[in-house]
Amino acid sequence: MAETLKQVKRQFGPHAVILHTRTATQGGLLGVGGKPCVEITAARQMSDLPEPLRRGTLQVKSSQDGCADGAARPMSSSTKLVASPLSDTLLSELGALRSVVDDLVRETRRSQAADMPGELYAMYLKLVENAVAEQLARQLIAELRRELTEDQLHDPKIVRARLARIVESMVPSAGPIRALRLDKPTVIALIGPTGVGKTTTIAKLAANLCLREHRKVGLITIDTYRIAAVEQLKTYAQIIDVPLEVVMEPKELGDAVAGMADRDMILIDTAGRSQRDGCKIKELGEFFDVVRPDEVHLVLSSTSSEAVLREAIQQFRKLGVNRVIFTKLDEAIGFGVILDCLQKAEAQLSYVTTGQDVPDDIQVGEGKALAGLILGTRCPRRDGVPAALSKGVPT
Repeated sequence: MAETLKQVKRQFGPHAVILHTRTATQGGLLGVGGKPCVEITAARQMSDLPEPLRRGTLQVKSSQDGCADGAARPMSSSTKLVASPLSDTLLSELGALRSVVDDLVRETRRSQAADMPGELYAMYLKLVENAVAEQLARQLIAELRRELTEDQLHDPKIVRARLARIVESMVPSAGPIRALRLDKPTVIALIGPTGVGKTTTIAKLAANLCLREHRKVGLITIDTYRIAAVEQLKTYAQIIDVPLEVVMEPKELGDAVAGMADRDMILIDTAGRSQRDGCKIKELGEFFDVVRPDEVHLVLSSTSSEAVLREAIQQFRKLGVNRVIFTKLDEAIGFGVILDCLQKAEAQLSYVTTGQDVPDDIQVGEGKALAGLILGTRCPRRDGVPAALSKGVPT
């Protein structure tokens, strides 16, 4: 990352503006053997940004082709990385091995669900393949068997419709962020593991609240660990014309919140914390002891494994989590893990995000939409994203 930032400074000069950073992997097979690279979206200076950015419409997009007239463009930290190609024989053997494993998994699941009629087993298999925990999937099927008659259980349309309603009822939706009081600002904090997209998410929320709902918003960041994190959020704050305070200690957080008493809402961005780093999570709790947020949104990536998500929920719940935001739905293989996580977190679903474009790729979380994704009844996809989840926050 440091070398990439130096490259940005060399090419764009000392006044370069960092708009976005992300890490990626190039090459490899099935996630193995790839080489890491860093991509940074930057501009020479604020005046070089495209006119829509300066006006505040905030359409920040990454493009592999770059932009004309010195506008924001991504840069790789290295020249093109090419992984050594695997032989056709090895690829064939890997494919055969995967097929054997898939068959073994299906056989095991079939033996565990031997008492399920064929129609229900097909639905059970769809749930599990879409990342619903097997125990939870069996509970859903058991509830179907209790609620439907024998004739209804043999009608796929009735089974699917009833299961969709059951799943929808299991998603506690918080609805969009709202100002809770007239006399002082509503304080909202975003917390979570590293790399889940907290800063981009908070920029989307701030942009929607300011530009679409015309709220007075203030931004505070205590994320002083990541290089360029403050600059990234500062750029967003300048574009949408909201105040930003950078704090280093808990007392400074209290002063910053007090200094924004005229705002409707204050959004606090925090540094990513490993769920296994108890000291860092405790340190974050010291900030919240000074300013007790009205809402604490735990930001989780829908691309993470069930075990990782479960551990993150267990550790971050100590900070008073009452909302959950799921990011990267456009990259997720299955959506069922969200259902299990909401139950374990005992919190409401507030938002989901479907990409990195600010402010559009965010949507208020709804049980009906999530049920459609889990059961495969989603709306037609646009650019790889379910259309029902790619329209931004409703105004």
